Amino acid sequence: MQAVKVRGRNDVFIDPAASVPALRPGFLLIKVTSVALNPSDWKRVNIFDGKVPRTVGCDAVGRVVACGENIGWDYKPGDRVAGLCYGMKDDDPTSGAFGEYALLKGMLSLPVPDHISDLEAATVPVGTNFVTQALYYVLKLPLPRLHPKAPDPNAPAVLIYGGATATGIFGLQYARLSGWRVLTTCSPHNFQLVKALGAHEVYDYHDSKACAAAIRTGTGNNLRHVFDCVSEGSSLQICADALTSQSDVAVYIAALPIGDKFPRKDVQHGWTSGYTAFGEMTHLTGKLRPTSMIDPASAAEYWKMTTELLRHDRLRLAPLVHSREGGLAGIPTGLSELRGGRVSAGKLVYRIGH
Repeated sequence: MQAVKVRGRNDVFIDPAASVPALRPGFLLIKVTSVALNPSDWKRVNIFDGKVPRTVGCDAVGRVVACGENIGWDYKPGDRVAGLCYGMKDDDPTSGAFGEYALLKGMLSLPVPDHISDLEAATVPVGTNFVTQALYYVLKLPLPRLHPKAPDPNAPAVLIYGGATATGIFGLQYARLSGWRVLTTCSPHNFQLVKALGAHEVYDYHDSKACAAAIRTGTGNNLRHVFDCVSEGSSLQICADALTSQSDVAVYIAALPIGDKFPRKDVQHGWTSGYTAFGEMTHLTGKLRPTSMIDPASAAEYWKMTTELLRHDRLRLAPLVHSREGGLAGIPTGLSELRGGRVSAGKLVYRIGH
């Protein structure tokens, strides 16, 4: 089969004779119809130093070809599914989304409802896996409701920093369905979008001090929960200054490794990775190892929860889709777009095999 592989730092190519992943218990094999690109794809490509080329990509949608034992779903051949791949896996060069066939972990997959297109479904796996882990496993927000109550001005507040990122777009929607007061930051040209997706209050992050001061004032110096979808540049300082000045009551969770960079020691802080949902870590070790590791059983429950939200049309996916042409051959260009910071408010999505 054809697959997008990495063979060196920032060196991706189309392998015309890649091996089809071998089916094993707990996994299912799909014929891929759409994939989405994520920042983790290009960032890992940039630092790759392995000796064996590996398949890139994590977001995949396709038709079931075959299922291993104990996948957690009653899938049949031909069913349309979306799921998570462990792209660029150290001990399996065939593991990744960007190929004609892909292997999905059953517990980290879901059936795609009829009203959702393949392109829309491709935006789901990485984003929802990561967001549910951060909001519910780490920050302990109440689980989302299919029919949330009217917004309560006295509800607890959560700051989704970077609301116009792909991760932030999912974060806004989940937090709103959880019934909390949702705050976010983004550029002014995205204000309307993030409000439509669930933000109650939006702040321009370009003036760091003014942004943090406005959030702290707007929350009465009582903001205790932050999910930072940017986790670099000025975001750490803005979040630290926006959180309540009270010691030892606030929680900050980052989307990237932050080491000892968070400015406040009186705030519980760390980072988490969606890869931990696989129950195995092969590339994040030492200082890069996440401070929060989700157990696979909890991750599986969040995927079931997301399935119901999608089935009842509670998550808006269309705004996330930035469709690109070229199939697998176009993906190297897409990775360059991401690397150059030319993608905002969504994901690059490609049709495969059309």
